[in-house]
Amino acid sequence: MKNKLRSFGGFVLAGALLYSCTFSGLAQTSSGAKATSDDRDWYKYSIGIFGGVQFWKNESRNNAAGAATSSGPFYFPGKAVSFAPGGALGVRANQDFLNYIGVEEAWTFYARNNIRLQPVQPYTAQTVGFGDYNGQVYIGPLFYLTPRGSRVRPFFTVGPAFEYWKPTEGAKVEALIVPAFGEPRLQWRNNVALAFGGGVKFHMTERFDFRVDARGTYTLQPHFNVTAEPGGPGSLYIPQHGSELGLQASIGVDWKWHKNAVVVVPPPPAPPPPPRPGDLTVSLSARPTSVCPGDTVQVTASTNAPDNATYQWSINGESTSQAKTLTFGTNGRQAGNYNIGLALTAPGFNPGSGSTSVTVRPYVPPSGRASVSPGEVYVTETSTISANFTNACDGPVQPPVCTASEGSVSGMTYNSTGVQVDPGGQKSVTITCTAKDDRSSGTATTSIVVKRKADLQAVRLPDIVFTRNNTRVNNCGKRVLLEELKTYLDKDPTGKVVLVGHIDQGELKKLRLDEHRALNAAAIISAGSGICLNFNPSQIMVQASGEDQGGADFKPYFCEGSVQERGGSRVTSADTRAQYRRVEVWFVPTNGIMPPSAGNAKDATSLGVSKLGCPK
Repeated sequence: MKNKLRSFGGFVLAGALLYSCTFSGLAQTSSGAKATSDDRDWYKYSIGIFGGVQFWKNESRNNAAGAATSSGPFYFPGKAVSFAPGGALGVRANQDFLNYIGVEEAWTFYARNNIRLQPVQPYTAQTVGFGDYNGQVYIGPLFYLTPRGSRVRPFFTVGPAFEYWKPTEGAKVEALIVPAFGEPRLQWRNNVALAFGGGVKFHMTERFDFRVDARGTYTLQPHFNVTAEPGGPGSLYIPQHGSELGLQASIGVDWKWHKNAVVVVPPPPAPPPPPRPGDLTVSLSARPTSVCPGDTVQVTASTNAPDNATYQWSINGESTSQAKTLTFGTNGRQAGNYNIGLALTAPGFNPGSGSTSVTVRPYVPPSGRASVSPGEVYVTETSTISANFTNACDGPVQPPVCTASEGSVSGMTYNSTGVQVDPGGQKSVTITCTAKDDRSSGTATTSIVVKRKADLQAVRLPDIVFTRNNTRVNNCGKRVLLEELKTYLDKDPTGKVVLVGHIDQGELKKLRLDEHRALNAAAIISAGSGICLNFNPSQIMVQASGEDQGGADFKPYFCEGSVQERGGSRVTSADTRAQYRRVEVWFVPTNGIMPPSAGNAKDATSLGVSKLGCPK
C-alpha cells in the first residue's frame, strides 16, 4: 500500500509541476512577451541534455496474496516485484520541420531503478533488493500548442519506445549466491513500449531553451530470468503477463542551430493619385530608344487630351513639330542622349507635359579577331585563317581580306612556300586581315610559326670496283646495289641515288669508261626486268669524274671469293689499282644534301639509261 501511494504521489507531483510551468509560461506570453513564427526568426534543429527522477508502478493482476503448500502454510504478498524510484539522465534531439509539429529522438542512457522482490512469507526479510539500471530509446512526434518562435511552447507527444533493464553485476551474483532464493543469475531484459507525455519549452537566449518534461511509459513487466510461480518460504518469483507503468519527470537545456529567417516582403508601393479633373496627362514612348546615325525614331504620346488640344514637341528644349506624333531623325546629329518633350494645352484643362530620351550611338569602325590553325607549319605546308569582324553602325561588314609578311594567302588559306628559314630553324610570320563597312575599315592580326626541317646528309655505300678497261658490274657490285642500296630505296622511295664513275691512269679515256660504269650501275637499279630493280631513273644522278677521285676516299667491297664471278670479272684486294677503277654509290634522303663529289651530275633518264636494259 505504501509503494502504491509513493508511485501515485510521484505522478501527481510531476503533473503539478508540468501544469504550473505551462500556466506560468502561457501567462507570460499573453501578458506582453508575445512572439510568433510570423514576426521573429526560428531554429529548425536542437540537441539537449536532461535529468530528473523516474518512477515505476507494477500493473500485474496476478499478485493476489495468500497460498499454502505441502511443506507448510505460507503466503506471498500482493506485489512480488517493484522498482525503487531513482535518478535519470539522457540526451534528446528535435527537428521542428513544421510550425506546430516536430520530431524528437531521446535516449535515457542512465536511470537507477533498483529491483525490489518480495520473498514468499514467512521469511526474515519482507523485501529483497537488487541493483538495476534502466534505459529507454524513443522516437516520436511533438505536437506544439504555440507556433515556432514563441517564447513559451507547450507540447505533448506519443510514440514507440524501446525499454531495457540491466541488473548490475553485483546484483546478478547476489541473486545466485543467496541460498534462500535458489534462483538463477538475474539476466538483462528489454521490451518494446509506448511512451507518452508532454512538456514546455522556455526561450532563454537566442541559442538555448530551458524545458520541463513529464513522460509516461507503458511496457511489459521484465522477468530477469526469474520463475513465475512462488515456491517455499523465502523464494522469489515474478508473475507472467504483468505490465509496468513508468513516469519520468525531468528538466533540461536544448541548444539550437540552423536558423531560418522569416522573409519580410515589403508592401507594394502606393499607387499614384488619380489625376484631378481638368489635368492633362502625358506619357511618351520611343521605338527604338538606341539608334545609329541616320536612323529614325517614332515617338508617340498617350494622353487624355481632347481633339482640339495643342501639341508642342521639343528636342533638348528646342521647339519643333506640333503634330500628334514625332519622327525623330538622326541625320547630322552628334552621338549622345537627346531629351524629347511634349507640352499639351487645351481649353478647360490644366497644361500637361511628358518626356522621354533617345540615344544616338557613336560610329565605331569594324573590329575583330583573327586566328590561324594550325599555328605551326613546315615550309611548303598550308594553314587555315579565321577572322570575325563586327561593327556598331554603318551597314554590314564585308568579308575580310588577309595578307602575310612572307609566303602567300589565297582566300583564307595561308601557304608557307617561299618563306626563307634556315635548316632546323623557324620564323614567325604575321598575317593581317582587313574588313570594311560602308564608312571605314578595321584590321586584326595573328601570327604563324614557319619551320624548316634540318638538312639530311647523304649516305655513302661501298664502292663498286671494275677490272681494267671493263664497264660490267660484277656480281660483287650487284650485291651492293641489289641488297644494301635496296633497303634505302624501300624506306625512302622519294630519295635520290648518286653514282660517281672513275677510271685509272692508262685506261682508254675515249671509251668514257667512267660514265658507262655509272650508267651500268644505274641500269641495274632501274631497268625493272630480270634481276634489275624498278627505281625511278629520274631520281638517279650520274657523274663521270675520270681520273679525278674528287677527294672521296676509297670504300672497297671485294667479296673475296664469297661470290662466284664470271671469268675476267673478279677483283681482289691484291689489285692495288682497283681503287681508281670504281663507282661511288650514294643515297641522298628526301630533302637531303647532295654529296660534294656529285659535281654536275645529270639524271640517268637524260643520259639514255633505258637503252641499256638490265645488264648481265
